[in-house]
Amino acid sequence: MLMAAAVLAWATAATAADTGDATSLEARKTALFQQMLRDPSNLDVTFAYADVSAKLGDNEAAVAALERMLLFNPNLPRVDLELGALYFRMGSFEAAESYFNKAKSFNPPPDVAARVDDYLAKIHSAEQTSQITGFFFTGAQYQTDANVAPGSPLIHSPIGDVLLDNQFVKQRDVNIFATGAALYTYDLGTQNRDALEVNGIGFMNHYFRFGRLDLDLGEVTAGPRFRFPNMPFGAEASIKPYAILNEVGLGEHQYFWTYGGGIESTATFFGDVATKLSFEFRQKTFADAPDRPLSFGLSGNDKIVSLSATKPVTENSALTAEFDYLNQSTRFAFYSNNTYSVSAGYRIRYDDPFGWFALPLETALFGARSWALYQSPDPCCNTSGNPAVFSPSNRFDRHWRFGFTQIFPVTANIGVIVQVQRDVISSNLSLYGYTSDSVLVGPQIRF
Repeated sequence: MLMAAAVLAWATAATAADTGDATSLEARKTALFQQMLRDPSNLDVTFAYADVSAKLGDNEAAVAALERMLLFNPNLPRVDLELGALYFRMGSFEAAESYFNKAKSFNPPPDVAARVDDYLAKIHSAEQTSQITGFFFTGAQYQTDANVAPGSPLIHSPIGDVLLDNQFVKQRDVNIFATGAALYTYDLGTQNRDALEVNGIGFMNHYFRFGRLDLDLGEVTAGPRFRFPNMPFGAEASIKPYAILNEVGLGEHQYFWTYGGGIESTATFFGDVATKLSFEFRQKTFADAPDRPLSFGLSGNDKIVSLSATKPVTENSALTAEFDYLNQSTRFAFYSNNTYSVSAGYRIRYDDPFGWFALPLETALFGARSWALYQSPDPCCNTSGNPAVFSPSNRFDRHWRFGFTQIFPVTANIGVIVQVQRDVISSNLSLYGYTSDSVLVGPQIRF
């Protein structure tokens, strides 16, 4: 569990990095406490004191302050909501449920009612010994460069400049796809609600023109999640070591299979900043096929580090940022690479301005940038500038990806998704540079 200890240390260190904010919050808490002593009937001061106490992780002080507010005015559904949220955070689901039900009995504003229903659903879910959640998504996608071919048919090859055959240059196509994921959780019965998690992911697609690119994927991960609900400064954390097994097919033939393991740590700071840090190791074995006689050269291992953070901007929107690092080692050294990527996204839910949908619409904007540096010269291309002199170079790719996703709700668990995306890949080796635009549409079911 050395890695687990290291990840937990990261969560603690990340919390400690906020000590400047914690010091100012402590000072504000002390000042508000003095104000409460002088004016105990001032509900605004009491609510502010409870809010600061909750941010500092002093849930008991926050609960005491809010319950004192109800002595002055028992008809405060927002206070009942916050009390329920605090008891939920402390794992006291029975007390939390009673406050949520009380809040609902006052016919609260729509935003309060929505949060109450969300918490009640979480309580019902948490009280189940085992549960399955997931989604299924299917539809069609149009791509302007479906075969991921270079924008120019001219390649500076080892035998001189050549023009690629039509099947290897940029081609449009439409594919149909289906994907889904399911997470099985079994409560281990500990005080911290530790659980065993088994996650399955599947994907398949079929092109109308390029059947050799038909892709099938199945992956299973499994491992226990250990929770730490009472970290310093109001943080909550978890650690999950897990095993990985997957199988991938390409063009109706086996492409590769993978085994490995990973460890993931999640932490939530100040009640709403959700972070995730993970490391994975995957050993990959590729198989040759009639149209891929050298696929075995891709066999090797991947080491992946990922760090993400999500921060709500308003009650109905959030920002997400992520950093990823991939170290890919392959049998053919010119495919080995180090890839760095950063991405960001903004997601917002809002009422339909035209009144066509009873449920809120959801829009997500996203963008990403990555840099892939390969570790040895690629024999595919001559970069000497002289067709008579062959001199290869290490490959260096830069990738922009950006677009948006729009979700149109049909019911609470069913929606129609439309996504528009653009990929721009530039490379010092023209064989690997391309631009592709894509549009996909289809229904998604969550369960």
